[in-house]
Amino acid sequence: MIIATDRDMRDFGRSFAQGLKASDWVAINGPLGAGKTVLCAGILSGLGYTGEVASPSYAIVHSYEPPEVSVAVAHVDYYRLNNADELDELGLSNERAERITLVEWAERFGSGYVVPSHIIDIVPQTDGSRILTLKMEQNDTPY
Repeated sequence: MIIATDRDMRDFGRSFAQGLKASDWVAINGPLGAGKTVLCAGILSGLGYTGEVASPSYAIVHSYEPPEVSVAVAHVDYYRLNNADELDELGLSNERAERITLVEWAERFGSGYVVPSHIIDIVPQTDGSRILTLKMEQNDTPY
């Protein structure tokens, strides 16, 4: 689908959030400035969050817990991670069943770490729009 503006990206995120459940792992891929964090802000808004959403690129993980959101969410950024050992230290796969996990820069480690339930690829276009592709895994392997 074509996403023309940041508002459209947030609107898509809000709508997409309605189909998410605890244990979903959403891999979000795209280059710098593609709109990954904007999408995550829309998803969080769709789950009831009303605050500002910042990129977790320096903190690595931002957590959102009820009652801020309807279901717990880990918003993760793999950009500054160098290897799978650092992922293990975060312990993200251990708590998967209890929350939704949104992972920016998921392509850095592929599905060898965790098989995502949803994969969203964002490709910026020269006119400022973005092409967004959504894939849902047929076999939702938990880890």
